[in-house]
Amino acid sequence: MSRDPYVDVKREIESTLSTLPDLLTAYASSPSSSQHHEAQEELRNTLQILEGDFEDLEESVRVVAEMGDRWGISTQEVSSRRKFLQRVKKEIDLYVQRQDDTLGVISGTLHTLASQAGLIGNEVAEQSEMLDDLGNRVDTTDSKLTKVSRTMQDFIRRNEETKSGWCIGILIVILMILLLLVIIT
Repeated sequence: MSRDPYVDVKREIESTLSTLPDLLTAYASSPSSSQHHEAQEELRNTLQILEGDFEDLEESVRVVAEMGDRWGISTQEVSSRRKFLQRVKKEIDLYVQRQDDTLGVISGTLHTLASQAGLIGNEVAEQSEMLDDLGNRVDTTDSKLTKVSRTMQDFIRRNEETKSGWCIGILIVILMILLLLVIIT
């Protein structure tokens, strides 16, 4: 009589189930996107393998239930195997749900980050616009100050020339008067 493969497949499923919590934790807490992607792939592959093994085991239990007496497997054993299948199915569903929940959280986080990036981009664009406007105003103010400075320099130069011309003219007149007074006296 050949050996019942149920025991080996059951052991393999239990072993795979024992690795899932660590994989799910790694998947949920991967800091970088490459680590996250690797953890996601590993978790997805493990769940696919587990589901394939589960389907094989389920088919095996179905066949044994139909022809159990042929292999000498009692109805109690068949019932026990069905209970194991139900427990494993619940665990698989739980891990798939956790993976979906984690994907939902990650998706929400990515949407939040995208929204924040959009807001930051808008803020940077506004700041750039404000800086351009400030630069234009500074250039305009610099032009005006340069023009006013030239005007002031011209005004000062003209006033200096006029005052010194008047001073020289007045001094010449005074000197002539004094010279006339000296000559007359």
